[in-house]
Amino acid sequence: MLLTLFVVLTAIVGVGLYVSLVRRMPNGSFFPLLGPGVLLLGLAGIGILRLLPVDATESPVRVILALVMLWVGWVGLMALLAQTLSRSMPGAQPWPVLTGGAATLAPALGFIVARMVA
Repeated sequence: MLLTLFVVLTAIVGVGLYVSLVRRMPNGSFFPLLGPGVLLLGLAGIGILRLLPVDATESPVRVILALVMLWVGWVGLMALLAQTLSRSMPGAQPWPVLTGGAATLAPALGFIVARMVA
């Protein structure tokens, strides 16, 4: 029960982070910051999980930190894609933002489905 509450809270925080990243109109100064940030978070999260020895029972902080980096990178990637599509196709304005917001819920929904199947 506590784990499910944590996943729901994480999903809500993820959507809030996404909304704060997508709130402004896309401009030239936004992309140079968000693109490398997403790339660095993804590489750091994968690097921690793959390159460093991970034993979740001995060092759970390392695993949690890597998962948080990957999660924030995912939310940032969805915001970057929504901003890119909004910038290149201004006529389809609400759909890229709404689709990206729904895609930020993918990690949480995947975790819930995995828990139900297992």
